[in-house]
Amino acid sequence: MEEESQIAFALAFRTPHFPIATGRAYHAWNRDTQTRDGGHSVMRCKRVLQLVALGYFSLFDLLTVAFAQTDAQVLFESAGGNVYQILIIEAESGNKSAIGSGFRVAGSDLIVTNFHVISGALHKPKKYHIETLDSAGKRDKAALVDFDVIHDLAVIRREGEAGGGIVIAASEVQKGESVFALGNPFDLGQTIVPGTFNGLLERSFYQKLLFSGSLNPGMSGGPALNGSGELIGVNVATSGNQISFLVPAKYLTALLDKVNQSTTALAEDQYRAELARQLDADQAYKFALLLNLDWPTQKLGEMQVAGEVSAYFKCWGNTSDDEKLLYRLTESACTSEDTIFLSDTLQTGAIDYQYGWTTSADLGSLRFHRLLSESYARMFTRNPAGEDDVTNYQCRTQFVADSNDPDIVYRTVQCVRQYKAYPALYDVLFLSVMLGNHRKSLSSHFALSGVSRENAEAFTRKFMSLATLSPAPLSLSRGES
Repeated sequence: MEEESQIAFALAFRTPHFPIATGRAYHAWNRDTQTRDGGHSVMRCKRVLQLVALGYFSLFDLLTVAFAQTDAQVLFESAGGNVYQILIIEAESGNKSAIGSGFRVAGSDLIVTNFHVISGALHKPKKYHIETLDSAGKRDKAALVDFDVIHDLAVIRREGEAGGGIVIAASEVQKGESVFALGNPFDLGQTIVPGTFNGLLERSFYQKLLFSGSLNPGMSGGPALNGSGELIGVNVATSGNQISFLVPAKYLTALLDKVNQSTTALAEDQYRAELARQLDADQAYKFALLLNLDWPTQKLGEMQVAGEVSAYFKCWGNTSDDEKLLYRLTESACTSEDTIFLSDTLQTGAIDYQYGWTTSADLGSLRFHRLLSESYARMFTRNPAGEDDVTNYQCRTQFVADSNDPDIVYRTVQCVRQYKAYPALYDVLFLSVMLGNHRKSLSSHFALSGVSRENAEAFTRKFMSLATLSPAPLSLSRGES
């Protein structure tokens, strides 16, 4: 039994990391935190000496701070001339609509930044163009050469410059090593931010460097250097409170190798095809990996459901304990840590799944099934796509009998929408609710963003076989009410 429909869904968008370009949402900032003049420096110095006299700091602590400040000053003076502000200029007004940072690669006229910084100019080249502003105040137009949307990297060319530049480190940075990030935060001017490398970000399909330093909006695309002034990563995102993230330099090396092997830069009419190629390769890689794994299971209520299917997911749980409720709901939710920024309205690559085990001894049959129907309103995707990005959802409803108990039926709803610019990719929502018992029920839900039809179907089959069609035996008899 099937029914076709188009429905709208409430959007629940969750992302742990925020790109640090500054765009139209930027309005104001706090200037009170800036201390630039010598008088403040003298006062700080006196205060530190007072604290030393009181025993708060050791001489070693002071020397460590002094050396860090010296390193930052030396690196700022040596590398600052190779760092640029990247401006995305709106054609009609002539004003900037977004800003970020970038840096020149050693021995070339290429400048590196983040994909999300220049995405507006890529998607709408007639409306926006790229400009660079160097440390001397010289402003020039720049052209997009190539990009890696998966790792949020882009290479642009500012004509007439070569030589100098920042060298990519030959060896990987070590945990605990000092790192210095450069960029132009909040359009305030070029700054350097010292911090510490604290290892690779775990639970991610692709490596990211965890930087314990304060990256701020506008620093996206700037260089992160080791103590020798060599590039170890590219500023990309922050979660606040000195939790920031860098793109490892090895991904930039791969992109530069690709650029150097090509005789020409990408043309505007090639942007969409190249984006589609990269997105398709990414989803093919991720789903091949996931579908070939043996998914572990865990008990939820009286059912067996998928647990943490790989190290790329984080799982959370909760049980409602409000005595005023006439039912009890235990939930398990797992989310992937990776999303891919395409534009302000289109982020893709997320994989999420969740389960809910609902029981009630007090609700009547009608009220219990009405409660279950609310599960459909909880279907969501983390992709905030608009009508310019995707088609409307096309949904199909089916009723599937349980293989272990003919009195148990699952109502499944699967909804699919297609990407308009990348027609081989889809967002998929799936929900299954167990019917046939008005005392207990399992709801199962997943959401996939930017997946091929074949991989979506394969994921659905595996998800259903694990979570909904192989339940643990129910403790209630069929005749119990």
